Amino acid sequence: MAIVAQARRIWSAAGLLAAILLLGGCGSGTMSGVDVHPPTKGLLHYLQQAGQMGNVSDRGYRVTAEAEDGQPSAGAEAALTLQVSDASGRPVQAFADDMTKLMHFIVVSKDLSEFQHLHPEYEGQGKFSVKLTFPRGGPFLLVSEFMPDGKGLTVYKQWMDVSGGGTGAAQELEAADATQNALPTVTVNGLDIKLTAMPQLNELKAGEMVMLAFSVRKAGTDERIVLEPYLGTAGHCVILDEKAEQYLHVHAAAEMSTGSSVMFHAEFPKAGVYKLWAQFQYEGQVVTAPFVLRVV
Repeated sequence: MAIVAQARRIWSAAGLLAAILLLGGCGSGTMSGVDVHPPTKGLLHYLQQAGQMGNVSDRGYRVTAEAEDGQPSAGAEAALTLQVSDASGRPVQAFADDMTKLMHFIVVSKDLSEFQHLHPEYEGQGKFSVKLTFPRGGPFLLVSEFMPDGKGLTVYKQWMDVSGGGTGAAQELEAADATQNALPTVTVNGLDIKLTAMPQLNELKAGEMVMLAFSVRKAGTDERIVLEPYLGTAGHCVILDEKAEQYLHVHAAAEMSTGSSVMFHAEFPKAGVYKLWAQFQYEGQVVTAPFVLRVV
């Protein structure tokens, strides 16, 4: 039965791909300067891997996060060291690039209202360092993504407590009203970013392929822009469920992304409310657009 279910998912995804390729034929061409190496990236790779995208394992590796001056404080710059060790406790000696970086470091507050995507510096002997400011106190999820040389993508998650009240108040997640088939748009850095999906936003189901399409325009206008490559692709999208248990980090489907439109493929592992942060680059600046979705 598992094989049959898996086959259905693959054929469903293939159908989505065919439909989107037909739509993509009307576009203005793919974004220049984007690294494309199919089938090791994007939808074809996903189909081959049969869904091994969400909640990637730590593969027995461990990342020990420590703050230089003890517990970090809200509003103050903190210097963290991240020591990567293998299953036997030995420092990892070599890493492979993952989308132009040796490590992607995602920092999110427990209520998902605060988000940072950083890239620590490698110091050797499995040790990375990074400086950041936690905007307020409380628990923060630290996600380290890396590829030990010769191994696959590895994700290690841990929590760090930050002292102090800081700035910003806790926020409740509110998913777009599915009954209205909402087309959510957020405005960030003078840009309007609209999210649509296939299936539609009121039809998102756990365990099924979904295509997330972002359209970027100058705020308050219909003026198209030309996005720039960001970390080797047209965009990145980080997704967490409301309990910060289900984690995905997906990259743009390069052959289906144009200058002002970027498409991602994803699979939500469980039903619930999810927050996603879509990231693009425009005029040298990284733009982060948050959205909240409900999956049934």
